[in-house]
Amino acid sequence: MTLTAALLAAGCLAILGHAAGWLTRDGAIAAAAVGGVILISTGLTGIALLALFFLSGSILTYAGRRGRSASDTSPTRGRTWRQVIANGGWAAVGALLVSAEPTQGWPILVGALAAAQADTWGTEIGGRSPTPPRLITTGQPVPTGTSGGVTLLGTVAGVVGAGLMGGLAWMLNVTGSVALAALVGGVLGTLADSLLGATLQGMYHCDACDVKTERRSHQCGNAARLVSGWRWMDNDVVNLLATGVGAAVAVMLP
Repeated sequence: MTLTAALLAAGCLAILGHAAGWLTRDGAIAAAAVGGVILISTGLTGIALLALFFLSGSILTYAGRRGRSASDTSPTRGRTWRQVIANGGWAAVGALLVSAEPTQGWPILVGALAAAQADTWGTEIGGRSPTPPRLITTGQPVPTGTSGGVTLLGTVAGVVGAGLMGGLAWMLNVTGSVALAALVGGVLGTLADSLLGATLQGMYHCDACDVKTERRSHQCGNAARLVSGWRWMDNDVVNLLATGVGAAVAVMLP
């Protein structure tokens, strides 16, 4: 596929995502860039893997938002450019390596997307768990949506999500042991996400509302003060590192 055709195809898909409310305007631009790189470098195979993550994650996120209360502090708009890069950046890097080093490029691409999918499925499906999540580091019960909180339902969903990404890669005849790489990389990637969320991610407290939040500004409009973690380590940075773990683990497997 030519460069022009690939960019047009990726751009059209990004516009549709923006129209559906799944992407912000800057998120659509970033998605077009990531999709264009993957399409040019890997053709329809890479795009099919990316589409599995994007479509399943967007549907689960949209369904989950409809069931949340108005007091939920999660954003209600689509994915921003930072979220797109955090989830798809390493996949794009892997795609660029496919032509020169397919035995490294494909595992990086599949492992990164598997980690992103495992985290998204675990978060959105785990949010419907009848039992409250527990902090991965201490086992202490925490409110639903707390970074680093895990549930049995969410954990199983994450494993299934990673396995499905690997299964699709296997069906598309991607080179190497991609099914195993996706499963292991995806699971360890989402584990890293939970650990980073529980330990290093910046957490804030809104004194006006007396609630904890992972955002510097609470929905009430007041600035929140940092109470734990690193200020620069927000959820997007955690996701970027977690997908990087998924990619690194996948590429190290035989």
